[in-house]
Amino acid sequence: MSEKEFISSWISRLTSEGIKNFPRDFIAANNFEKINLPGKTLLIGEKFFDRYEIITPDGASVIHVNNYTTAKFILYANRNKPDSILMPADEIEIQKAVHSYEPYIDSIIKRIEKDYKKVFPDDKNSKMIVNEIFRQLNIVRV
Repeated sequence: MSEKEFISSWISRLTSEGIKNFPRDFIAANNFEKINLPGKTLLIGEKFFDRYEIITPDGASVIHVNNYTTAKFILYANRNKPDSILMPADEIEIQKAVHSYEPYIDSIIKRIEKDYKKVFPDDKNSKMIVNEIFRQLNIVRV
């Protein structure tokens, strides 16, 4: 099996398993605020005056948020590049969602790396392979 075939098999496996939807599968909140987004890939930019900037890859500013966890929430919710997202109005709900999503994503990373080491015991490219799988599935782990 080549690395390319390994990547394809994991993409198929994760797609058929169904990747959980963030934030829907990780939120119990009832009170939301709508955040408009550009429908593009987003990045966390610089911290200015204790606020984090969310930007597009070309540097266009999208929104400023109060903390890093909220910035991560927006990046995770942007997986399918929507025009808007619903974000819990309660900061604690945002933290709970992010803190339950990240172990889920980490478990996927561990599964891929474990399988990679079985298939390619002498290779050290597991991080690169995980990154490529995540890139193709548009999954971000901040």
